[in-house]
Amino acid sequence: MFALIGGGVITAATMARVYRGGTAANDHAVALLVAGCIAIYPLLWWGAMGVGVSGPAAVALGVALSVGAVSIYGLFHVLDRRRDAGRLMFLARLSQPALAFSLWCGLLLILRGPVAVFTGAPLLWPGPLLLLPLGLSLWGWAWTWLGHRVREHVVPVAGLPRPVRIVQLSDLHVSPIMRASDLYALVDRVNALAPDLVVVTGDHVMPFSEDEHAFLIDGLARLRAPTFACNGNHDLPVAARLRDELAAVGVPVLIDEARTVTLGPPETPVTVELAGVEFHWRDARAHLLAAVAALPVPDAHARVLLAHDPRLFAWVPDGRFHLVLSGHTHGGQVGTDMFGVPWSILRPFGVYDQGRWDRGGTRLWVHRGNWHTGLPPRMGIAGEIVVHRLVAAAAGS
Repeated sequence: MFALIGGGVITAATMARVYRGGTAANDHAVALLVAGCIAIYPLLWWGAMGVGVSGPAAVALGVALSVGAVSIYGLFHVLDRRRDAGRLMFLARLSQPALAFSLWCGLLLILRGPVAVFTGAPLLWPGPLLLLPLGLSLWGWAWTWLGHRVREHVVPVAGLPRPVRIVQLSDLHVSPIMRASDLYALVDRVNALAPDLVVVTGDHVMPFSEDEHAFLIDGLARLRAPTFACNGNHDLPVAARLRDELAAVGVPVLIDEARTVTLGPPETPVTVELAGVEFHWRDARAHLLAAVAALPVPDAHARVLLAHDPRLFAWVPDGRFHLVLSGHTHGGQVGTDMFGVPWSILRPFGVYDQGRWDRGGTRLWVHRGNWHTGLPPRMGIAGEIVVHRLVAAAAGS
């Protein structure tokens, strides 16, 4: 009973922190997810007591389970301070395997439930099977760092005079735990690639950084190549302010508009149309079609659409753009990239979760995102810097 009361107290304290970040529908979903993750820990303790775990084993288990629940609270405590995590960064990082373990363990309990009912096994105590979610959560968390890399994606474009390199970043989610030092290091890596263009496909901020994100502006201002962006869902509460701040440092945010950019030396210029559409939770298809229909079709060698939400790819008029660039899904959030298999739990539901997708004459790339620590936690999916290399299409292709 003490464990359940303690779990309730930690959950309530965490919810207070969650809702200090916002009270929109998205925040309710976050609160529900976090409450469920914390609940796993006292439930496991209750299950362990039910099968007679006692003595030093019970003490060790109690400490381990308490660390998991408390570190999840610690994540939101660090966020709610609304300044660089500093020495408290370890709490945010510890929360990632803690959240991952909760989710994997919850899945294990659900799948094991019918077997336990029919066999009389303890419902809330899987015993040695707990090593499976523990291993997956630790390896998946480590992979978010070990697997972060530069990926190259080749896009054939008919009639292109010379190759063009477009670097895509996405879902920066700057915050007290996606710090200035992290962003500046990311920008340095992009500059070292010497791209022709840089695009950022939305979710620059998050609820705990909507009002305090000066280093985002400073970081993106350091990009040497022409840079363009579109909004993501987390940008909408401060969309007007963010657009003005980024425009002031030469980073246009394209909201249902397009720009034609000329690249390269005068003897071999390449023109690229960059269009961006706004994020909409509702009536997304109608908004997309209206926005695209209102855009004039320029005489450009390549046409690229920035759309944070990859759902829109299904409705983009075939052949209107050579390439659609999205983010939003964080690679599917829970997946198997750590085993060399690009798959996630969202893919069976028809979601464009990560990587390349083709439909007719149009291609989509869904970026896995560039933040490492926060909520939801990554499990088995690393971030990436994507270099889209547009090249002349072979004759007949």
